[in-house]
Amino acid sequence: MMSFDIPNAESIGFHSHPSDKDLPDGLSSGIVEPTISLALDAKQKYPWASHVPKNIYFEYVGGYASVNEARNNWRPLFHDTLQDIIQPLISNSTLAANVTVEQVIQELNQNMWDKFNTKKKIYFRSGQTPLIYDPMSILSFGYASCTGLSIVLIDALRTFGIPARLAGTPAWNGKKENGNHSWVEFFGSDSKWHIMESKPASNGKDDDLFDPCQWWFCNEDRVQGTHFYSARLERSNDESSFPLAWDPSNNAVSGVDRTEFMKDLCSQC
Repeated sequence: MMSFDIPNAESIGFHSHPSDKDLPDGLSSGIVEPTISLALDAKQKYPWASHVPKNIYFEYVGGYASVNEARNNWRPLFHDTLQDIIQPLISNSTLAANVTVEQVIQELNQNMWDKFNTKKKIYFRSGQTPLIYDPMSILSFGYASCTGLSIVLIDALRTFGIPARLAGTPAWNGKKENGNHSWVEFFGSDSKWHIMESKPASNGKDDDLFDPCQWWFCNEDRVQGTHFYSARLERSNDESSFPLAWDPSNNAVSGVDRTEFMKDLCSQC
């Protein structure tokens, strides 16, 4: 496996945040330290994380948030609650070496949604962002719309060493009246980014996570005139902002323009 130097908060990308409010809020002692610790443990423990470059791992596994959702220490809870799903994949070291990123994602996405509350599964409920979209609120209420559900899945993947980030569009076909949508991009075993949806927000079929055409939003009609983005914590001067459909005047979240990526990807569908 790739060896990593133990980073501090700045080297892992925590010197730049979606909002200036992050800076004085005690993140270094409250959230960053357990986040870094568990992220580094995952890198050493899970063979499917061995191919991930350091810069991608630090930002998209080590990140404690996706966009401007409330900051809370979700990672230890996710680790402890979802460990039973992951444990069979690593119980045999020989077999674990052949487990792919996609197999881990499928196991989590198919089986995680009732682990936090045995009485009911987390389910999709439209129109909840920004009312309910941080992970702890979603676990408390038991539902969220596409943004919140995507964030929960992203957090689960990051917990177990898989780079993931929020992606979406603020307006289908460039028209706000057509609505918006959010989904997940994950860094696959082929060292490329791929799209997917959480089980509660989709038909739940993810047999082939390399097939973008299974997702309802990936087709020629949807991408026509639509601008797409993915979110990141790292800030650079030559990048776009990630447009927040629920907070359109907020340009503080850094983003990557994924319009051409989605056009190329979905033109085959």
